[in-house]
Amino acid sequence: MTACTGILPELRIAVANFRSSSVDTGSTERWEQSVRWDKTISALRAWQPHLVLCQEISAMVPGSQRGQLWITANTLGMIPLLGPPAPASAAGIHPAILVATSAGLVILNAGPTWSSGASIQPAWCEALVRVPGWTQPLRAYSVDLPAHSSVEQRSQADRLASRIAGLGELAVAAGNWNSWGRADTIPATALDLAPLHLRPARMRYTPRDRTLTPNYDVHDVLASIGLEDAAVQTPGQHHPSDLGPAGTSSGGRVDRIYLTWDLIDAAVRYARQDIGDSEHQALMLTLDGLRAARTIPPQPRQF
Repeated sequence: MTACTGILPELRIAVANFRSSSVDTGSTERWEQSVRWDKTISALRAWQPHLVLCQEISAMVPGSQRGQLWITANTLGMIPLLGPPAPASAAGIHPAILVATSAGLVILNAGPTWSSGASIQPAWCEALVRVPGWTQPLRAYSVDLPAHSSVEQRSQADRLASRIAGLGELAVAAGNWNSWGRADTIPATALDLAPLHLRPARMRYTPRDRTLTPNYDVHDVLASIGLEDAAVQTPGQHHPSDLGPAGTSSGGRVDRIYLTWDLIDAAVRYARQDIGDSEHQALMLTLDGLRAARTIPPQPRQF
């Protein structure tokens, strides 16, 4: 990626769940993880994103997540920003954001800060970046919501949505929501066959007729402040062409990209790529730079 002047023609935003992938091939398990890492890196190299919103940067050995993060960033020629540890994560997984400063993006701020003694850790990390030619900066959020509790998911979604609404900035929030969006068509068979440990966070149970239905609380919280599911807003511009699940085990898209409504007109392409994972695929959204450059967000709304 080379430095540019004027307006960046397009901004490419990728989402990648590394799911404990590793560059260490010292065992069968590590080799399988390395294959996932290689596939993910291959997809990202082909896309040449300006921002990569990463989930599950993992520490199989205490402290090693920073090494994995830097190897990943160096391989892609990007600057890494490590987020806080995922709430209740025994494996020490983190969200992270990679920024292509070589393309002219400038990191203005990063966060959130966290304390090991805090009662509630944010399930995301964020970066405020200036994109060449844009009137306003963009705040990107890499999100990895808890997998096993709909209550914790809702709490984190409430906090994130309130922050985005309060700041009143141009924003993209993407990653592993561990739940489904309203645009997903979840067949009853997928609900019945889903692993039992996924049901508490992703489904509702009706005791009267013993039926399962999708839980859309997280999507609805985000929609309530005007965030839009980017995949739905780019009809006819998908690769592959269908709006299929990001993965094969859940029947729906647990990985999604949301945009503040101000940026919807700038969304021009949406892609997904298999990375050898039963649950996640890599995603990429392309924003038209000329349209985004003229976008003015609403005034901040105080908390």
